Amino acid sequence: MLVAFLSIGLVLWTFVVAPRRGPERLPLAQREGPSSAGPVSPGALPEDHPKLEIPPDVKKTIDQMEGKAEAEPQNLHAWKVLAEVEYRAGQIDRSYLDKAETSFRHVLTLDAKDLDALRGLGNVHFDREEYDKAVDSYLAYLVVKPEDPSVRTDLGTMYLYGGDADKAIAEYGKVLAKDEKFYQAHFNLGIAYAQKGDATKALASFARARELAPDGAARAQIDAMAERTKAASSGSATGEGRNESFQQRTENALRGHPIVGPKIVAFRWQSATVGEVRLREFPMQGMPEMVRQKFLDRLKVELTDAKDKSGAAPAAKLDLVDDASGQVMATVNVE
Repeated sequence: MLVAFLSIGLVLWTFVVAPRRGPERLPLAQREGPSSAGPVSPGALPEDHPKLEIPPDVKKTIDQMEGKAEAEPQNLHAWKVLAEVEYRAGQIDRSYLDKAETSFRHVLTLDAKDLDALRGLGNVHFDREEYDKAVDSYLAYLVVKPEDPSVRTDLGTMYLYGGDADKAIAEYGKVLAKDEKFYQAHFNLGIAYAQKGDATKALASFARARELAPDGAARAQIDAMAERTKAASSGSATGEGRNESFQQRTENALRGHPIVGPKIVAFRWQSATVGEVRLREFPMQGMPEMVRQKFLDRLKVELTDAKDKSGAAPAAKLDLVDDASGQVMATVNVE
């Protein structure tokens, strides 16, 4: 079974390796190798890239592993190996994430403190953008192993994706208090400060992360985030673009946001102050209500500022639209 696990892993990761995703999806700190850029989705590949599919023989092997595990419900090792294989397959075929969740949960019925299963379950929820559920799994892991810097960094990242930068900063701070050289925590801390609009602290964190970066690709990602943060900061601090329209100011504000910006597909304007921003894979519906409201309140402040500084008409409106479905996820009105 171990040989099967290793061979399937090699085959799957061969298919999973793809261009690194942008900083809109921070890597989980405890992942290594090709998966460090996060799970691959169709949007992460060039339009002309062949569709990623799991080879039939690999699917057959996974089916056989599932049958053997189900025949031995008390075999902890078999279920752990199966869960990991299903999780890897889920990077290509998301239906396997459901199977992986079932298998990880079965492991936890056998051993409620199994660290691999707790972390794996958190990863499944992360990949499905169920950040509040991922938080629960990582917290359960940290009850058993509180000193793990990687999983605590991932916990902070779940808070960050959920819209609570303050909680994220607190978790990254705990990590760095124990290990000041933990690269991922410095980088993610910079993202969190940038999300709060604190460019000075963000740039300091990016600078430290760059000193500790493991390779050139990581340094390039840090440099891109630092430049974006500088641009957003200089535009607001100097009053640059004084004659910009409401549309320009709104687009600049949202594109400069470290979390929202990379999710933007396009802006569409029906009038000078009425339009929509189309977003891909933005977890609006998965946000807890308090976090969702906090995010919308902050967005309203940005739009109000854009309206006031541009001298636009008294009222403005922006719809947040899921690009894949066309569904309006939220509407922000400014009067």
